[in-house]
Amino acid sequence: MAYMNGIDVSNWQAGINLAAVPADFVICKATQGTSYVSPDCARQVEQAAGAGKLVGTYHYISGSGAVAEADFYLDNIKSWIGKYMICLDWESNQNSQWGNESYLKQVAQRIIERTGIPPVIYVQQSRLSAVKPIAEELNCGLWVAQYANMDQTGYQDAPWNEGAYSCAIRQYSSAGRLNGYNGNLDLNKFYGDKNAWMKYCNPDSAHEDAGGSTAPSNPTSPTGSTIDLVVGVMQGKYGNGDYRKAALEARYDEVQNMINHISTASVSTLASEVKAGKYGNGETRKIVLGSRYDEVQKAVNGSSKKSVAAIADEVIAGKWGNGSDRKNKLQAAGYDYNAVQAEVNKKLGSGSSNSAKQYYTIKSGDTLSEIAAKYGTTVSQLQSWNGIKNANVIYAGQKIRVK
Repeated sequence: MAYMNGIDVSNWQAGINLAAVPADFVICKATQGTSYVSPDCARQVEQAAGAGKLVGTYHYISGSGAVAEADFYLDNIKSWIGKYMICLDWESNQNSQWGNESYLKQVAQRIIERTGIPPVIYVQQSRLSAVKPIAEELNCGLWVAQYANMDQTGYQDAPWNEGAYSCAIRQYSSAGRLNGYNGNLDLNKFYGDKNAWMKYCNPDSAHEDAGGSTAPSNPTSPTGSTIDLVVGVMQGKYGNGDYRKAALEARYDEVQNMINHISTASVSTLASEVKAGKYGNGETRKIVLGSRYDEVQKAVNGSSKKSVAAIADEVIAGKWGNGSDRKNKLQAAGYDYNAVQAEVNKKLGSGSSNSAKQYYTIKSGDTLSEIAAKYGTTVSQLQSWNGIKNANVIYAGQKIRVK
């Protein structure tokens, strides 16, 4: 059977020279949710196409409104519809609708309604059984992620577990190493030739959205509060310099002014603003304050902060809830969740001895975040205990330590 080798990229690979990297096809992240446009997408797409490679784009679903997400994606790839493959990325991370496949179906149906083209759906193998019926009903191709390990590798003729299920594209590594790029790449195998690929791009050679500009752009300034956008900037979603300015458009000044203020203001000023609720709580506050977080949080906590042992006693008494609720409350109050939980375990006699360890066998459809919440721990702790490098890639039947 004919097949082709290719990669998928996002703004994490900003600046990559796709003309120099060996690939039959390249799938580029275009959008996420209803406000994010990958700053390097247009350049990546045009460079790959100019180098004679087959091209696709994908939208990362966030759960922010099915029709709105589909429309946002299509509006930003308007001139590429019918030329390049349309894909939907269905993952657990940063997706409030994860596990609700009816939401995924609505997004796909909206794309079909506007373009007449069924999108290819990306999903991890552990969730394939829930997504496959939707793909079959809507005639969507499947792009399945399943890794044998996290070892560096080049293209593989026969990826691990090939043939266990059918799909259009198989992603088998996120640690790919190829000439022309000094970093990890997602490696994929497409089961078909160029003609098969083009049928996914435009099966009927007719669609509604045939015109428009030659590159994706924000039709309006990104939505959300200033804090929401600052979080996005700190996480790298809006790039740097001119890329950031173009991505934030009219919101740039307010967002950049807050970032600059946090960088230069005194600790006492920032501590007062934290107490007034200006920078949110928990992880949001930590991300927004960045490198200033520790010094500012120390000032906020002052001398009234209780000892880890005292907080552990309160946890045991039930005052701080369980699972992710406990973690969020402790972090919002400025406490180190891991330190407190370790003290709780110690007081309850469930320290680090081998006899206290507990294990769980992963079932189809499980996610690390759900398992972490169930056992009162964190995704990062599960990854550390079990050597899991990619939190989104776990396998049914895999036995992992949970305590």
